[in-house]
Amino acid sequence: MTTKVVNVLKQGGISLFITLGLLGCEGPIDDVGVNIVDNNVFEHGKYTSEVITYNKNIEKRLANKLDQYLLGVYKNDDFGQIDASVVAQLTFNTDIDFGVDPSIDTVILNIPYYATRDVNDEDGFPNFVLDSIIGNQEVVFNLKVSELQTYLNTLDPVNPSEELDYFTDDNYTFNMTPLYYNQEFKPNEIDTVLYVNRPEIIPDPENDIYSVDTIKRVDAMPTIKIPLDKDFFTNNFLNNPAVFESTATFIEFFNGLYIEASPGVDPEASLMTLDFSSATMTIYYTNTEFEKRTKQTASFLFGSVTNNKYQRDYSGSMAEPIINNPDEVFGDDQLFVQGAAGSIALLDLFTEDNLAELRSNNWLINDANLVFYIDQTADLSIIPDRLLLYNYDENNHLTDFLFEGFSSFGGGIEYDDDEDNPTPILYKINITDYVSNILAFEDAIEPSKLALKVFNNSDFPLDFADFEVDDYSWNPKGIILHGNNTTDIEKRVKLEITYTEINN
Repeated sequence: MTTKVVNVLKQGGISLFITLGLLGCEGPIDDVGVNIVDNNVFEHGKYTSEVITYNKNIEKRLANKLDQYLLGVYKNDDFGQIDASVVAQLTFNTDIDFGVDPSIDTVILNIPYYATRDVNDEDGFPNFVLDSIIGNQEVVFNLKVSELQTYLNTLDPVNPSEELDYFTDDNYTFNMTPLYYNQEFKPNEIDTVLYVNRPEIIPDPENDIYSVDTIKRVDAMPTIKIPLDKDFFTNNFLNNPAVFESTATFIEFFNGLYIEASPGVDPEASLMTLDFSSATMTIYYTNTEFEKRTKQTASFLFGSVTNNKYQRDYSGSMAEPIINNPDEVFGDDQLFVQGAAGSIALLDLFTEDNLAELRSNNWLINDANLVFYIDQTADLSIIPDRLLLYNYDENNHLTDFLFEGFSSFGGGIEYDDDEDNPTPILYKINITDYVSNILAFEDAIEPSKLALKVFNNSDFPLDFADFEVDDYSWNPKGIILHGNNTTDIEKRVKLEITYTEINN
């Protein structure tokens, strides 16, 4: 960027030298650069230094106002176990009136998967592949839905002018009698149709055949369909019509749902990213209209508060001893970087001694990169596509990211040259502007502690003025990197600087 050039041209009269040289040259402009180099005015060099890097556990993240929510159980040897549950208010946007003599046929909680349509099967029916799931989808886990008994405020009770933040380690109370409990739940990519029995609607009384509604989404995408205890809703919803006079009255009466995932016999199950923005609870019921039993529905949406809750357990994992005892002085041999309230790596680029020496060199910084090598013993099945480096002290994006964009800033996985079976090798991040401003001869900035995290969609800045890194993370992927103390010397975290030195 311009700042790199300006900082150098300020020094030693170089600006005047270049101006006079250009005015006095009679040859074509291409010859000017050649003459300068031939006259040994500039020398190019490369500087490489190791960087102190160590781990930091992140115990919690913001849990509400997320774009996506996690549900499920996942465990691996690298990072241990994470259980992800969801708490949510319910609300409605149309008047709820169950009418005359209502009776509930079924109550269904419907949560869409993220899925991609695949080729049709032999009978012409569509197949789907579930997206955004890590782990073994064939391993079952426990899934329980309960009545939430914690009121979810939207505003901070201490400061009602501010919205209330929830965090992933918050605790909630719930009714001990569940509305649903399944000890053998697993994702189901063919769950696209709901059949609702209507016992009181009998199209053929002589044969005792009652009506069955076949309900299918317009886009036919698969969803989790959870049947809830209809007796609970009969006793609490049908028998209390006054609670539906307003959404505020309803939320006060029914705080919402607690959707809890916990491990079964095998905790190495799966963790799903789900579309809770389109989730609904629907009561299918029958009432009397014009002396005739009639099929009805009442739909409830997920309200203004939906929160993720994470339960983390590093016990027995590769991460446990290092996460719990990071070496903040000399650095760690491995870096465990995982999203979803997992862990990050912290970096100290310079010591006071080498910073003073580097500034005295009066270099023009052409390029500066941090290189993080992937530990090939890591579980590469959950490797994140991209990592983000940011200013940890100020919780701000680096100007390299804001102004240069992904293509220049980097952070994506880089692979080896094997076209048939490429192996992820490293992540490289360009911090040329940041380093230039630190090593500037005049008006230098002081270095900050940097942090490396799994990139989350919420990390995209809204504009050039959006410096702050939001405290969101619903990407549960993770990777082990070589730290600066790894025994594999060639794979240690490196700061690589290429520079131009001006010969006085």
